[in-house]
Amino acid sequence: MTGTNEHLRDGLRADPNKFLEQSIKGYVLDSPLNRLKAFDDAPIFDEPLVGFADGDDPIFVQYKAIIGEIHLTPREVLSKSLAETPGVALPDSSPVSVISFVLPFSRTVRLSNRKETKGPSLEWNHARWHGQDFIFSLSRHVVSLLESAGHHAVAPELTKLFKWHDLPDGLASAWSQRHIAYAAGLGTFGLSDGFITPRGVAMRCGSVVTDLKLQPSPRRYADHRANCRFYAFGKCGRCMERCPGGAITEKGHDKRRCMEILVIDQKPWLDGAHGGGYTGQYAGCGLCQTDVPCEERIPPAP
Repeated sequence: MTGTNEHLRDGLRADPNKFLEQSIKGYVLDSPLNRLKAFDDAPIFDEPLVGFADGDDPIFVQYKAIIGEIHLTPREVLSKSLAETPGVALPDSSPVSVISFVLPFSRTVRLSNRKETKGPSLEWNHARWHGQDFIFSLSRHVVSLLESAGHHAVAPELTKLFKWHDLPDGLASAWSQRHIAYAAGLGTFGLSDGFITPRGVAMRCGSVVTDLKLQPSPRRYADHRANCRFYAFGKCGRCMERCPGGAITEKGHDKRRCMEILVIDQKPWLDGAHGGGYTGQYAGCGLCQTDVPCEERIPPAP
């Protein structure tokens, strides 16, 4: 174990960003949890994108105005989490960094959902929920790497700080993984509120906060909607056509209507009306993320 810890320390000391990115990509490639057991072990996610952010970047304070005061900054998350352990505290002078990762759904998963028009395919449903279990596993893995090397680390989504709040425009979490990914330079938002990355909008994401000093990734976009063809060029709106319940219009994404589609309109999928095997808290939908120009890339100009 000592030798392993020394290897971690050496890797993090030499080039922490590169070491963490390679570790995350390796885990996604090799983990048996990143497989759909019911579909011949097809991969859930393809190779991830990894980005980094300074935990004291002013954008995290801006999120309190954009999302709500309920949204936590990285320093708040790490401080509050460490404070739960007697005798442990985060010094004011300590650096805080964020590691964000985007996990694009595999081609197998995406192709299955392209065929659907009213609710998700069974493959997409399994990828949604088993994929979330994998994200939790990956998050724990990254936390373990950092802690083994002597650093503090926490995956906010795995703490009791991660709560959903009913705000005037719909539900919002105290830690928005998409907004964290935006801060880490991994993509921008679309008409559907989906997060459009260089590997597309059909993805899920996660993050870890640590006191290890990391080099922030550049945000190579001038606008928070730069990757969306509708906002950039005024032409597209394919996600509006794909939504089975009218939750996406030219005015944007109606969170409350979207939630009704998930938990009410698509409940028959969980009840077996469209074949057995569906799982999870709700069916999963994802129609606005597939069979759209931004499904697997930043869409070109129309």
